[in-house]
Amino acid sequence: MKIVLNILKAFLINISFIGIILASNSCPSIHPQVAKDLPVEQAEAILGDILCSFIDLHTEGNNNFFSALSLTKKKIIPYIDLEYSTELALGDYWKLLQPMDKKVFERDIKKTLIDEYINSLVNMEDWNHINITVDKNFSQLNNLAEVKIVSSLENENKSATVTLKMIRKDRWRIYDLVYQSFSILDYFEYSYNEKIKRAGGLENTLQDMLQRT
Repeated sequence: MKIVLNILKAFLINISFIGIILASNSCPSIHPQVAKDLPVEQAEAILGDILCSFIDLHTEGNNNFFSALSLTKKKIIPYIDLEYSTELALGDYWKLLQPMDKKVFERDIKKTLIDEYINSLVNMEDWNHINITVDKNFSQLNNLAEVKIVSSLENENKSATVTLKMIRKDRWRIYDLVYQSFSILDYFEYSYNEKIKRAGGLENTLQDMLQRT
C-alpha cells in the first residue's frame, strides 16, 4: 500500500510542475469555458487556470494549508470526473452499489485527491526552471481522449511524460492521470480491492467508511 501511495504522490507532483511552468509562461491563463472545446485546448486551459491561481498565492505570500484547500476545491476538483473515476476504480463492485453508496466512494476519492494535492502544492518551492510540451497529437475515441504532456527541468536531460485521460459529458474533464505506466485509477482499484478483502465484503467496507465520516 505504501508503494502505491508513493506513486500517487509522485505523479501528482509532476502534474503540479507541468501546470506551474505552463501557467507562469501564460498568466493570466485562458479559462476552460473560453478555450476551444477540444481535449488539448481544454487540458492546457485547465492546467493553466489551476496553477495561475497557485502562483498568485505564492507571489502574494499567502500559500498556506487553508488557502490551498480553498483553491483545490475551486480549481482542481471541478475539472475531475469523480463519478466516472470511481466507477472505473470499483469495477464490478460499482453495479452492486446503490446511488447513495456510490457517493460515499466518490467522496472518499475526492478527499484523497484533495489531501495529496494540498501536501504537494503547499510544499512546492521551485516554481521556476521547468519546461513543458503539450503533444498536439492527442488520441480520441468518441467522448474519451488522451493528452500527453512532457515536463523537464532546465539544464537537465531527464524528462517525465504524464498522460491525462479525459472524458467529455457536458464538458471535458480529467478522469485519470498516468505516470510511468501507473495511474490514479491503478491506485484506487488496488486500494479498494484490499479494503474490501480485509473488511470481508463490500457492505462491511461501506460501513467502515461511513463510521469514519
